[in-house]
Formats: sequence, structure tokens, C-alpha cells
Amino acid sequence: MRRFEAVLAVGIVVIVLGSLFVGFMASSIFSEGIETSHRAGGGGGTYHLTLLVSTNNWFSNLVGMQPAFYVVQNNHLLSSANITLPANVPINITIINFDDGSAPTDAQFANVTGTVGNVVYIANDSNINSTTAGGSGSGINIGAAQPVSYVNDSNIAHTFTIQLGTTTVVNIPIEPLSVETATFTLPDGVYHWHCMAACGSGSSGWGGAMATNGWMGGVLDAE
Repeated sequence: MRRFEAVLAVGIVVIVLGSLFVGFMASSIFSEGIETSHRAGGGGGTYHLTLLVSTNNWFSNLVGMQPAFYVVQNNHLLSSANITLPANVPINITIINFDDGSAPTDAQFANVTGTVGNVVYIANDSNINSTTAGGSGSGINIGAAQPVSYVNDSNIAHTFTIQLGTTTVVNIPIEPLSVETATFTLPDGVYHWHCMAACGSGSSGWGGAMATNGWMGGVLDAE
């Protein structure tokens, strides 16, 4: 019961912080050239998908804690096992990553693919949360998120990779302790999403969360 209460308390804090952070980042850091409308459907709008990666999620007595992706919607954390998105509509995705570690990743998944311009916009400790130059002024210095097409594979905590069969349609490498945003469009179809960084359990890192839908993978239905 104590573990449940602790997890519940952490979940509530993460939801509140995540919601506030998403709103702040969307209005401040990602305001340059990124549409963040929540409209969906075939009317030419943009659908906004927010994912949150947290650590220390209780998996089992054998495995212990594991990282997991959640969908953030209406101030709630929802399972990422089955994600439904509108087909042929721009998807503006925001990924909030609380994981501060890296995991082994194949070099091909270090490249951003399938997004508009094949780039992802990354906000991390190099452009936020720094004091103003020379220590003058007040508050923190917040710079614009940086567009990148490649992340060094030694600095990848997770990836959000969408595949159709064995073909990679979208790949977004995720840096530790970062907030990332990108835009992509999917044709109608049933896809699978995975993290392609070995962040699970076992000697290979491909067990536990990596082998379980709703943790580091799942089904993505574009319709």
C-alpha cells in the first residue's frame, strides 16, 4: 500500500508539472515556426500529441523499476499501449523526458527521419535554466529550442520510432532531461511505435519495459 501511495503521489506531481511545463514550453520555447493547435480531423488543422517519459515505474518484483512512455491528455497520464491519431493530418508531437541517463542505440536511430524537415526541436540545459550573462539581471535565461537532424548515439536516452512492418516511418531520438517537439504526418494505417534504445532489463537491456506494450512500445493507429 505504501508503494501504491508513493507512486500515486509521484504521478499527481508529474501530471501537474508536466501540464504546466508543456503549456509554458509551447508558448515560449517552441513558438518559432511550430504550430501547437489542438485541432484534429480533416479540416486542415493540427493534432497535438504529448508524450511523457518517466523513470522508476514499478514493473514487477523480478525486474523492479523501469522507464515508461505515457500519453498526456486532459491533465491525465494515459497508457501508450494503443495510440490513435488522425491520418493525413499534421501531428505536432511534444516529448517530455525526465530520464537523465543514456542507453545503447544503433547508429541509424541517431538520425531524425520522417518529420517536417527531418528535424526535431530540442530544449535542454544548453538553452534553458541558465542564469543571465555575467550574473546580471533576474530570473533565468530561456533560449529558443534548437532544430537538430542528428543526436550523438552516446547521448540518447530513448527514441520514439514509428514503423510500418520493418520500415521506419518516423524516428525521433530523445536526449536525456529534454523537451522535444516535431511535426509529422501519417497516411491511414496501423503502425507500431518502439523505443530503439536498449533501456529495459536483462543483460541486453531489451527485456522488461522494452518487451511490453505501453512501456517502451505499442500500437499506433492512424485513421
